[in-house]
Amino acid sequence: MKVKFPVEDCLLMERLNAFYGITAESISFIPMGDSAYSYRIHCEDGCYYYLKLFDHGNERQQQGIARLDRCLPLTWELYDAGLFPAVAYPVKNVQGRFQTAFDGFTVVIFNYIEGETLAETYPFSDVILEQVASAMAAIHRLTPLIGTRMLLTEAYDISFESRLTSYIGELEAAASFDSRIKQTLKQEILSRNDEIVRYLNLLRKLRRDVLSNPKENVLCHGDLWGGNLIRSSGGELYIIDWESAMLAPPEYDLFNYIGEGFDVFLSAYGRFRETSAPLCPDLLRFFSYRHHLRNLTHWIATILHHNTEEAQNENDLDMILNHCMNRWGRIESDVESVINMQGRR
Repeated sequence: MKVKFPVEDCLLMERLNAFYGITAESISFIPMGDSAYSYRIHCEDGCYYYLKLFDHGNERQQQGIARLDRCLPLTWELYDAGLFPAVAYPVKNVQGRFQTAFDGFTVVIFNYIEGETLAETYPFSDVILEQVASAMAAIHRLTPLIGTRMLLTEAYDISFESRLTSYIGELEAAASFDSRIKQTLKQEILSRNDEIVRYLNLLRKLRRDVLSNPKENVLCHGDLWGGNLIRSSGGELYIIDWESAMLAPPEYDLFNYIGEGFDVFLSAYGRFRETSAPLCPDLLRFFSYRHHLRNLTHWIATILHHNTEEAQNENDLDMILNHCMNRWGRIESDVESVINMQGRR
């Protein structure tokens, strides 16, 4: 999020101090991501915490809240049992709970990891690609050791399809918008509407195909992009934001890295996971198209119905144009490269 949640810092700190028994003296908004609002808390004793705030009125953040009862115990278990210590783990409130709901929002406090995210380091160097591949392989290898009863299993959900179709209908029905950003959104989406319909039809076909040929599921993080990777001052890689974690085929994590450098990534992943099992092209395609179309649905919704600040609208339109729609055309060639790569091994 580029604009912080509309609650006064002093009120937020007062509630955090009361519900978590901490002594926050300042709080700083971190303008990153869109799954929640992020803050750094500085306490009187010199301690720092990382805060995630979920807006009850935001559809995507509502979905994040629904996952907290599963992902927070998981990350605590990974840390507490020493299974994967390089993780952001939740801090319990005075009632012994990992999350706290107030009027209109829910908060979770995590340990603070000193370092820098990898959000601005693309394209990743070979060294970073191998480091991320090692972490991903380590997560997938944890599957037999975790309490899988707490996790969701990938159901290949595409229920966002009806909302996307509805939002496009809204754009078609509107003669014009007073907002420059909404007018640009209308023009950009409607100019590619036939393409969107074609991708939705393909996504439904891919879903039928992958459901008819199920693969082994492993523990997946679900969102291992640079913004969820923190490199500490000592060079260690920490992984945050596990709301999308579930039991799914390895391709659920791997699809994010197809394209340039994937040969380096896949080689390192196979080495660290000690497997040479071939990847399923249809799964890579399904997860790629679903990711971009589901994100498109979210960002259209925020611009049309949720955002109150033009700065956030500007950000979300940029995400649609430069981090979503511009990537659709590369999916097939990237998957074809994977097929050729595996054929050479």
